[in-house]
Amino acid sequence: DSLIEKLIQKIPNVNIQLNTKVTSIKELDNEMLLTTTDGEKLHAAIVVLCIPPQLIASQIEFSPELPVQISNVLPTVQTWMSGSIKFVLEYDKPFWRNKGFSGMLYSHAGIVTEMYDHTNAEETKFGFTGFLNSGASSYTKKVREELVLQQLSQLLGNEILSPITYADKVWTDEFVYNGPQVIQRPHQNNGHPLLQECYMNGKLYFSGTEVATEFSGYMEGAVTSGLEMATKIRLYYEDK
Repeated sequence: DSLIEKLIQKIPNVNIQLNTKVTSIKELDNEMLLTTTDGEKLHAAIVVLCIPPQLIASQIEFSPELPVQISNVLPTVQTWMSGSIKFVLEYDKPFWRNKGFSGMLYSHAGIVTEMYDHTNAEETKFGFTGFLNSGASSYTKKVREELVLQQLSQLLGNEILSPITYADKVWTDEFVYNGPQVIQRPHQNNGHPLLQECYMNGKLYFSGTEVATEFSGYMEGAVTSGLEMATKIRLYYEDK
C-alpha cells in the first residue's frame, strides 16, 4: 500500500471522502451531479469511475442512461481475481526449509490449489500464502482451515498443524461484485474498446485495471490506466 500512501500525501485531505458510495450520476448542463447513499450531493466537472465495471453496472444509475452498447458491456467485464480465495499461514520457524522443501505447491486435488513460501525478506516471519479452490467459498472459515491443514500435513508433516495464525479472504464481496457470481472467461472484455471512450458529452470516463488495454487485472494495468487517464484529464482542461 506504499504507492497509495505516497499518492495520498499529495492530495489535500478535504478532497478525500472515505466510505462514500455513489448511487447515481446525473449530467447537468455544465457539470455532473453525484448522489451518495446518505443523500449527499457532490458536484464535479468530470467523473472518472475506477471501480470494477461489474459494480458500475449493478450499483450506479445514470441520467440520462448510458448508450446501450456500453451498458451491455459493463456487466460482462470480468473482475480479475473475483471468485478467488486467498489464504495465509504463519509459523514461528521455517520447518519446511529445514527439511529441504521450497514451500511451493500446485495441486488439482484437495482444497489448496497453489501455495508459496511467504517468509519475509528479513526472515523474521515465516509462513505460506496461496489460493484455495473456488468451491471452498461454500465452507465456513473454520472448515476451510481444517481442510487446508489436513492437506498440507500429508505433504509437510504434523508441524504444519500448529500455525500461529490462519487467515483467508473470499475475494468476491461488495467491493468486487454485487450479485450472483457469474462465471466468465479470465480477463473477459478487459480493455474493451468501449471502455476507452468518454461519455456524457466528455464528462464521464472509465479507468482502472479492468479498463487497461495492457496487463489488465494486474497492478501494471492499474498504473498504466491511471497515467492514461491523467493525460485525458489534462487534455480536457486544455481544451476548455
